[in-house]
Amino acid sequence: MTMEVCFFGTYEKDYPMNRVIIKGLKKNGIAVKECHVSLWEKHRDKHGKFLTIASLARFAIDMLLAYFKLGARYFSTHRNSDAVIVGYIGQLDIIFLRFLTIFTRKKPKIIFVPLVSLYDTAIVDRNLSKEKGFFAKVLFFIDKLSFRSADVMIMDTDEHVKYISSLFSLDENKLKRVWVGADEDVFYPIDAKVNSDKFTALFFGKYIPLHGIEYIIKAAKMLENDGVRIRMVGNGQLYEKMLDLSKKLGVVNVDFVKWIEYNELLNEIAKADVVLGVFGGSKKASRVIPNKVFQAIACRKAVITGETPAIREFFKDREDILFCLNKDPRSLAESILLLRNSPELKKTIEENAYLLFKANADLEKIGIGVKETIMSVLNK
Repeated sequence: MTMEVCFFGTYEKDYPMNRVIIKGLKKNGIAVKECHVSLWEKHRDKHGKFLTIASLARFAIDMLLAYFKLGARYFSTHRNSDAVIVGYIGQLDIIFLRFLTIFTRKKPKIIFVPLVSLYDTAIVDRNLSKEKGFFAKVLFFIDKLSFRSADVMIMDTDEHVKYISSLFSLDENKLKRVWVGADEDVFYPIDAKVNSDKFTALFFGKYIPLHGIEYIIKAAKMLENDGVRIRMVGNGQLYEKMLDLSKKLGVVNVDFVKWIEYNELLNEIAKADVVLGVFGGSKKASRVIPNKVFQAIACRKAVITGETPAIREFFKDREDILFCLNKDPRSLAESILLLRNSPELKKTIEENAYLLFKANADLEKIGIGVKETIMSVLNK
């Protein structure tokens, strides 16, 4: 009999990890039934104006309406599920789900994929409020309650498992590591015309402190006379500040593209010579392997990124990735030049990284990891 799993919540349907888990489970013969109501797609910008009283009030109204619909759908169709997965962003969803199960005869096993702590992301990493302020305490409480509502949690690295279990006093055995991976239906090797006159390094993502974008811009300044161009695709918290920094430094070899559609990223990656990871050196950066890194190696592209304990869990320097020092634009600039001047090393890294991805982080492998996690709680 085919195992059936409910994927529950107001999660972002196009968020990479949610897509990868759903597709990965299906590739492993598991029927995934979605119980979903859109909420976060309406509120993609979660900093700045989002944190005003008026914006939060509108969000609260949207959330109440979404949960009314979600509850109705769960009771009508999914209340007999053996296992329920709560995807990203899901802290409020899992608390609501646990409340719903009070009224059901069958108590499903709940698997939570938070990916991040709200408190750690908003307060520690992005500095959106004081660490001991009211907002910080609320987020910490929501995190702790949501984590304790799960039967098992999926985190992306061993470093993240250790941090979250310690910060929220959780049994480390309750947290299972499954790589973020990438959707190879979207990200795969293709031939594209690369600008032969310039060596292009691509960054794509949200402009958040973790990424260390200021070091990319400063590295670009150092490479102005070396035939190197940096292409910056994205938007977010620090976008205007980074644009101002670029103007202040008089950088002429950086292209800023505010954003492109998710399905257009493949061509951007294909046209680049190398892809840039993260360089901020923050504590959070030391615990995660960003989506962009897996997406790049799925496209058989060499990645340059700051060296961290989390990155070392999966990659080896100069074998399947190129490390540089964090918060060090000169180290980043030297790494870019190394791959520009060493095509054989670049080719070796590309091929090894792609093989590493296929062996450990494609849809099928991620699906196996999640399936094993589900079975571990169903068999208890």
